[in-house]
Amino acid sequence: MKQTVMSDAAPFLPKEIMTNILKRLPVKSLMRFRCVCKHWKDLFKTPSFISDHLCHVSHQNPSVLFFQSYGANPLQLRLLDCEMQVRDVQKAPQFDSSPSMSVNIIGSCNGLLCVEVLRRGITPKSLLLWNPATRDVREVPSSRAIDYGGCNCLLGFGFSPLVNDYKIVAIAVDYSDITVRGAEAYSLSRDSWKEIEVENLEDVTPYRDSVSSNGAIFWYGSTPGEEEEEEGEEEEEADGVIVSFDIAMEVFTLIPWPPLSGNPSFTLTVYEDNIAMITELGIGDFPTIESSIIELWVVEEDIDSSGEGWNWTRKFTSGPCPWTFHPGTIWRDEIVTSGTEIDRETLEDGPRSGLCMFNVTTNEFKMLPIPNHCSCCVFLNYVESIVPVASIQNIEER
Repeated sequence: MKQTVMSDAAPFLPKEIMTNILKRLPVKSLMRFRCVCKHWKDLFKTPSFISDHLCHVSHQNPSVLFFQSYGANPLQLRLLDCEMQVRDVQKAPQFDSSPSMSVNIIGSCNGLLCVEVLRRGITPKSLLLWNPATRDVREVPSSRAIDYGGCNCLLGFGFSPLVNDYKIVAIAVDYSDITVRGAEAYSLSRDSWKEIEVENLEDVTPYRDSVSSNGAIFWYGSTPGEEEEEEGEEEEEADGVIVSFDIAMEVFTLIPWPPLSGNPSFTLTVYEDNIAMITELGIGDFPTIESSIIELWVVEEDIDSSGEGWNWTRKFTSGPCPWTFHPGTIWRDEIVTSGTEIDRETLEDGPRSGLCMFNVTTNEFKMLPIPNHCSCCVFLNYVESIVPVASIQNIEER
């Protein structure tokens, strides 16, 4: 077949090929290319392109955000990318460094961060949705659960593909009598809060540090333990439990604790779309800890049992390491933690510290030195996306 070439015609790529190329570009490039033409600017707002770009970066370029869990500047974010490079993340102008401001990141989902801001002398606290890659920020309306008199407010943030919606959950907990007073859920698509039933949380005490996965948000918590034993026997501690919130159905359920031994430190995380727990157990008598062991526990719903059941499996156990660790998250096939080498007399310059990684497949251990690294960090799985901080419908109407 003879091909005709028009010398005056501009180079042309079919729409499918052009879109396939654009979805592979980093967010920084897409932000610049909005100025190329109106078609590209409109394309980057469509739900299909946003979803395709997110799917690509989630598989090809997953990252980890980490920041100091306490201190004067808790929102000095750093990002670890797939090339094992660490860089600072520019924070939004709304998060200044004044001593009167306290900032906490509630959760990370599809490139969006839910941020809690408390300004001294100003109530109630503010909630923001922030996309660090696009630098867009959206203020969330206030919730009654956030400012429930005399209560602490636990927050969680996640996404459900079943309803294609991002939601923030606020649980009002009165720790004076260990009672959940109420809960509300904010829907990004509705831009409003809705009261949620808390009957399933009777006698349950949820705590901070939530994670989200596969359409649910999780907190760790406890239920009343057995009464104190007779004199000479150890007192039974409260039983651990995981509080789960189904984002689509808007209901709370409880998941039992894994069969842990000892009294390890732990954090909730996600492994292969299942809720998981990373534990760290020191070996030796405190404060003389000689080494630590890291374990990974993963839970799966036991659908074959009569009634509802859950099955915990220990997926990974490290060998004893002469380090102390602050459990973090799962990133690709690595358990990422903050670690500090236990001081030895042979260490002239003091103990090393940085990001420590255990490969759950090969059991390989490696350490990435980080300048001015804090041993107590919060870790969040993250991707740089163009997901908007407003609902897709509002974006398309602009």
